[in-house]
Amino acid sequence: MLEGKREFYGKVEEALRSKGYEYYDGDRDIPGKGRQHANKPDFIAVKGNNIYIGEIKSPAEGPKSGSWRQKQNSDTEQYVAVRNDVSKREKAGLVLPEIGGHIIIIEGQIMDYIRKIGVNFDFPASVSPNAEIRMAYSMPESEERNVTKALENCKKRVYEKINIGNGSVTYFFS
Repeated sequence: MLEGKREFYGKVEEALRSKGYEYYDGDRDIPGKGRQHANKPDFIAVKGNNIYIGEIKSPAEGPKSGSWRQKQNSDTEQYVAVRNDVSKREKAGLVLPEIGGHIIIIEGQIMDYIRKIGVNFDFPASVSPNAEIRMAYSMPESEERNVTKALENCKKRVYEKINIGNGSVTYFFS
């Protein structure tokens, strides 16, 4: 049976806290705003002068899922463009779906969260808004190779990879 979302999210939090990150859960700690208040990151991690806006995909949420490619009402124009571009590249055989799904999250969803800071959600009160904003993506260890290829495809600079052996992997990048 695939690991549940809540259980997996706990593993991500455990891994980040073990490496000295302050961890703010999207449901518990990140205040939503306005009509689209639910459209906010899964977590915010803070260390030093960096704020990481993070997305988590559990083992139950595979990158080949059609839902990752379908436009959502809350998508910005930029996010829709990423979904469409990846779908075209997959159909043309230029990108494998198991990598394309992760490109959608990296270039589309996480970037969308950054655009929505102060619009759909605010930082927790204890987070300094003057820090540098970067991105984070957490996934099952089984997806590590595909995410590495997706990050390379997106030309992202990886600052740190956290893998404490609990089944989750998190990349911090910009």
